[in-house]
Amino acid sequence: FFFFAMPLIKIFATPAVKKLPIAALQTAMCNVWGTKPGVTKLMFSRVEDWTHSGEDVFVDIRAKGTAVRTKEVVAKKVEEVQQAFAEHGLKANIRLELYPVEIYHHLPPKE
Repeated sequence: FFFFAMPLIKIFATPAVKKLPIAALQTAMCNVWGTKPGVTKLMFSRVEDWTHSGEDVFVDIRAKGTAVRTKEVVAKKVEEVQQAFAEHGLKANIRLELYPVEIYHHLPPKE
């Protein structure tokens, strides 16, 4: 089933992560969340250092809270996200924040 919007996935990595397969990860995230690339934005940033727990990447996901995104469904999807990173040899620490639909606004660039 589809989740409709998963607008922002921020991926943070230390300089030890030399290359991130961003296109393949976007495809994987679209498959996990049932979204399309136009609404599934991935942003990758290198950070000098952070307090971590042995992860290669820290993945911060922000998405609309919807009726189908129950706690149980989201917990399963977060595990699928972690597995998608593992398939590329990356140990991921995942954080997901759902926000109320009523406060969501998006203004894409004009064509």
